[in-house]
Amino acid sequence: MTETPKYAPPKVWTWDKESGGRFAAINRPVAGPTHDKELPVGRHPLQLYSLGTPNGVKVTVMLEELLALGRKEAEYDAWLINIG
Repeated sequence: MTETPKYAPPKVWTWDKESGGRFAAINRPVAGPTHDKELPVGRHPLQLYSLGTPNGVKVTVMLEELLALGRKEAEYDAWLINIG
């Protein structure tokens, strides 16, 4: 069996051009938001920003259960946030 040369990362990483494929635009060389946007704010002390993902549903269920137990501190405003 022939031995393949070991990979050596470059000293300076550069962003390769996108391939133009279907998923080419989902990865970027930088992290963070793509634009600044004001988030809506309601009248309750807690603001829930969620896409309705399973983790967002867990938080909603927890807050609703606290409200059912009479905890007024758990009042919240829910906002649908689209991250796509």
